[in-house]
Amino acid sequence: MGRKRRYYREDRRRPEYLEDDDWEDDEEDDPGDIDRSVRKTSWGLLAVLSFGVLLSIAQALYVPSGPLSTGDTYRVVSVSRGRLQAEEIGTGRIINLDDQTLVRAALDGTIKRGDVIHR
Repeated sequence: MGRKRRYYREDRRRPEYLEDDDWEDDEEDDPGDIDRSVRKTSWGLLAVLSFGVLLSIAQALYVPSGPLSTGDTYRVVSVSRGRLQAEEIGTGRIINLDDQTLVRAALDGTIKRGDVIHR
Protein backbone atom coordinates (compact mmCIF):
# COMPACT_ATOMS: atom_id res chain seq x y z
CA MET A 1 0.00 0.00 0.00
CA GLY A 2 1.08 3.47 -0.72
CA ARG A 3 1.56 6.26 1.74
CA LYS A 4 -1.41 8.47 2.52
CA ARG A 5 -1.15 11.97 1.29
CA ARG A 6 -1.55 14.77 3.78
CA TYR A 7 -3.53 17.80 2.75
CA TYR A 8 -3.05 20.93 4.78
CA ARG A 9 -5.77 23.45 4.97
CA GLU A 10 -5.07 27.10 4.46
CA ASP A 11 -5.81 28.05 8.06
CA ARG A 12 -3.40 25.43 9.43
CA ARG A 13 -0.38 27.12 7.97
CA ARG A 14 1.98 28.87 10.23
CA PRO A 15 1.29 32.59 10.39
CA GLU A 16 3.43 34.89 8.36
CA TYR A 17 4.92 37.70 10.35
CA LEU A 18 5.27 41.09 8.78
CA GLU A 19 7.99 43.54 9.60
CA ASP A 20 7.16 46.94 11.03
CA ASP A 21 7.92 48.53 7.69
CA ASP A 22 5.23 46.44 5.98
CA TRP A 23 2.40 47.76 8.13
CA GLU A 24 0.40 50.63 6.73
CA ASP A 25 -0.26 53.56 9.01
CA ASP A 26 -4.00 53.52 9.61
CA GLU A 27 -5.61 56.74 10.68
CA GLU A 28 -8.37 54.78 12.45
CA ASP A 29 -6.10 54.06 15.37
CA ASP A 30 -5.72 57.75 16.18
CA PRO A 31 -7.07 58.36 19.74
CA GLY A 32 -8.79 61.55 18.59
CA ASP A 33 -10.75 59.68 15.92
CA ILE A 34 -11.75 56.96 18.35
CA ASP A 35 -12.91 59.57 20.86
CA ARG A 36 -14.98 61.36 18.20
CA SER A 37 -16.62 58.16 16.99
CA VAL A 38 -17.49 57.14 20.56
CA ARG A 39 -19.00 60.57 21.19
CA LYS A 40 -21.05 60.44 18.00
CA THR A 41 -22.29 56.95 18.80
CA SER A 42 -23.25 57.83 22.36
CA TRP A 43 -25.07 61.00 21.28
CA GLY A 44 -26.90 59.07 18.58
CA LEU A 45 -27.92 56.39 21.04
CA LEU A 46 -29.07 59.04 23.51
CA ALA A 47 -31.15 60.73 20.78
CA VAL A 48 -32.84 57.46 19.80
CA LEU A 49 -33.63 56.57 23.41
CA SER A 50 -35.00 60.03 24.21
CA PHE A 51 -37.16 59.93 21.08
CA GLY A 52 -38.58 56.59 22.22
CA VAL A 53 -39.31 57.97 25.69
CA LEU A 54 -41.06 61.00 24.19
CA LEU A 55 -43.18 58.74 21.97
CA SER A 56 -44.23 56.57 24.90
CA ILE A 57 -45.16 59.63 26.99
CA ALA A 58 -47.14 61.10 24.09
CA GLN A 59 -48.97 57.81 23.62
CA ALA A 60 -49.85 57.66 27.31
CA LEU A 61 -51.20 61.23 27.33
CA TYR A 62 -53.07 61.07 24.02
CA VAL A 63 -56.84 60.67 24.29
CA PRO A 64 -58.35 59.70 20.95
CA SER A 65 -61.43 61.60 19.95
CA GLY A 66 -64.53 59.73 18.90
CA PRO A 67 -66.23 60.07 15.56
CA LEU A 68 -68.86 62.39 17.05
CA SER A 69 -67.72 65.66 18.56
CA THR A 70 -70.89 66.52 20.49
CA GLY A 71 -70.83 66.16 24.27
CA ASP A 72 -74.33 64.66 24.47
CA THR A 73 -73.49 61.21 23.10
CA TYR A 74 -72.44 58.35 25.35
CA ARG A 75 -71.45 54.72 24.86
CA VAL A 76 -72.93 52.32 27.44
CA VAL A 77 -70.31 50.54 29.54
CA SER A 78 -72.18 48.85 32.40
CA VAL A 79 -74.82 49.11 35.11
CA SER A 80 -73.75 49.10 38.74
CA ARG A 81 -75.29 50.31 42.01
CA GLY A 82 -78.40 51.60 40.31
CA ARG A 83 -76.45 53.81 37.91
CA LEU A 84 -75.65 53.50 34.25
CA GLN A 85 -71.95 53.90 33.54
CA ALA A 86 -71.26 55.38 30.14
CA GLU A 87 -68.24 56.65 28.25
CA GLU A 88 -68.50 60.11 26.76
CA ILE A 89 -67.64 59.70 23.09
CA GLY A 90 -65.98 63.08 22.56
CA THR A 91 -63.57 62.92 25.51
CA GLY A 92 -63.51 59.27 26.60
CA ARG A 93 -64.45 60.06 30.22
CA ILE A 94 -66.48 57.51 32.18
CA ILE A 95 -69.53 59.09 33.82
CA ASN A 96 -72.39 57.75 35.93
CA LEU A 97 -75.93 58.53 34.78
CA ASP A 98 -78.65 58.42 37.44
CA ASP A 99 -81.52 58.23 34.95
CA GLN A 100 -83.71 55.34 36.17
CA THR A 101 -85.37 54.83 32.80
CA LEU A 102 -81.95 54.18 31.25
CA VAL A 103 -81.05 51.82 34.12
CA ARG A 104 -84.31 49.87 33.66
CA ALA A 105 -83.74 49.71 29.89
CA ALA A 106 -80.22 48.37 30.48
CA LEU A 107 -81.48 45.76 32.94
CA ASP A 108 -84.28 44.73 30.55
CA GLY A 109 -81.80 44.25 27.75
CA THR A 110 -83.07 46.95 25.40
CA ILE A 111 -79.81 48.87 25.91
CA LYS A 112 -76.69 46.73 25.72
CA ARG A 113 -73.02 47.31 26.30
CA GLY A 114 -71.50 49.32 23.46
CA ASP A 115 -74.76 50.99 22.41
CA VAL A 116 -74.67 54.73 21.79
CA ILE A 117 -77.23 56.86 23.58
CA HIS A 118 -78.02 60.53 23.07
CA ARG A 119 -79.21 62.80 25.86
